[in-house]
Amino acid sequence: MMRRNESVRWLFFLSLAALYAVIFVFLRTTTLFDTSGHNDRLFSADDLYYVTNFFSVEMDTSPRIIKHPLLIAFGCLFTRVEALFFGAISLRRHYQLIVLMQIGASLLSVGFLDRILERRYRLETWRALLVCAVYALAFSTLFFTFVAESYIISVLMLTASYWYAGERKTIPTVILGALSAGVTITNAILWALIVLFSGGALRRRLLVLLSAGALFCLCIALLPVRSVFFTTLISGALGSAQSYSDHFGFSETVTRTFFIIFCSPYFLLDMTEASPFGDYQGDALSFLPAADPAIALAGALWLILLAFSAVKNRRCPLLWAPLSVLTANILLHGVIQYGLKEGFLYCLHHLTAHLLIAALMLRPEEKPAVRRVTTAAFFALLAAELLLNLPGYRVLIAFLMR
Repeated sequence: MMRRNESVRWLFFLSLAALYAVIFVFLRTTTLFDTSGHNDRLFSADDLYYVTNFFSVEMDTSPRIIKHPLLIAFGCLFTRVEALFFGAISLRRHYQLIVLMQIGASLLSVGFLDRILERRYRLETWRALLVCAVYALAFSTLFFTFVAESYIISVLMLTASYWYAGERKTIPTVILGALSAGVTITNAILWALIVLFSGGALRRRLLVLLSAGALFCLCIALLPVRSVFFTTLISGALGSAQSYSDHFGFSETVTRTFFIIFCSPYFLLDMTEASPFGDYQGDALSFLPAADPAIALAGALWLILLAFSAVKNRRCPLLWAPLSVLTANILLHGVIQYGLKEGFLYCLHHLTAHLLIAALMLRPEEKPAVRRVTTAAFFALLAAELLLNLPGYRVLIAFLMR
């Protein structure tokens, strides 16, 4: 049985890698990898700045260093190694090499999710891979795998943190804490919640938090941008909070939060040809807080399933870390309204948490009826991803073929 499970697992990951390769080859025929356009053309993604400034032979020293310090350092190193092996190449080819790296990061994320589900949740291989398929084929996963941005690397750090923190692996967890903050500084909070709610001795958890903070500061101190980072961190953070916080009324906030948190991780919502701030009319795409009724229904049923699982498993230690991450994202983007207008950008910060909460009802100790219903729900969500996203993919492809 173990050998059979291993074969099934290998077949799944090889098939997923092949699918990602096919998507990559197709996207090469579109305008996605062109760098002559502008940022915010696709759902507020800053891919062109990311490709030309983050991944550059000269390290970016702009205020963005506050948000992504170690990622910018990695981008500089990546580009210098790229130049060493390939010499002078076009920006289009440079973009494609970054995406190939992101495909690897995406596959690693799926691997960590499968490990959590099979070893900590003790799910059968096929059920674990079903959950992984929902993750791997979710629109937000696919989008941030093939569009140059920081989010697919962020989700790798966070998913790996669920695994290592839960296994009480101190050194990998500390390193992941420094890397999570270095990829996106606000993810330090999400990583800290994962550590705090993954159990174990409180003294050890506090030591892990302090060690990761010290390691992160040490890494920044070794970079040439240390003075910019340490002198502008607080003012930059306050400025970002003020600039990107919205002030919608109660009903619109609830509507936007529902679509952003529970629908857009999996589905393409209704779109408009402009940025979320109304810029680039006719030359950009962004999501509206609305969707086809079938997508809205799928999101509502998924929300009910998550709520049911959270209440039913409220005493289960496996619930606390993903629930704390999901709650933090709802508070940040829904209550505080930070980045709510372009909330799709942050989907991968909480997508893994969704799946880990729902997958609690697939564990062997659950009643057979509960496992059957939950399995059916995951199959239905996977089918919805494949079918309900087709109209949105047509719009997106048409935009990229202009």
